Amino acid sequence: MVNTDLPKELLAPYKDAGSVPVIVDKEQKPDGKKKVRYTTYEGHPLTRKEAKFIDEYIATGNIRQSVIEAGYSINAPGQYGTQLLSKLYIAHEIEHRMELEHEKKVASGQEVMEFFAAVMRGEVKDQFQLDAPLSERIKAGQEIAKRTVDIASKIAGNKENEVTIKLDWSRKHG
Repeated sequence: MVNTDLPKELLAPYKDAGSVPVIVDKEQKPDGKKKVRYTTYEGHPLTRKEAKFIDEYIATGNIRQSVIEAGYSINAPGQYGTQLLSKLYIAHEIEHRMELEHEKKVASGQEVMEFFAAVMRGEVKDQFQLDAPLSERIKAGQEIAKRTVDIASKIAGNKENEVTIKLDWSRKHG
């Protein structure tokens, strides 16, 4: 559970998903700061540097720069980066968070169908706030029909679930 009492700069990189800072104990340390533990989406603990490396690597895609920005030694950043990426929990976290980013950017099939339906119904206005012309509404309806018919034909054409029973009537049962 994320404690919203944490400073915004700690929560900002983690607000959507991924490495989430979790309060280990609610007592403040003598210096007034709260003790924070970083975890992957799978619950694997991360050091602050590992969490920072993941954030930087996702943002830049540059291993060397990410290692340096995370606070590791600048003597061999390529080596450190390779070691970090070879840790499965770090690789899985990066992959998971990149998938989340991809999902935000790419429309799902459901979203596309809802958009076509809204255009077909005349609910979507053009750039001048005018209703979509009838030709565009018809095209949207055709796109919906194509996708609906395509899915139905694939389901009907699916032979995997088909069972064939052959009866052999040539045998005499006595």
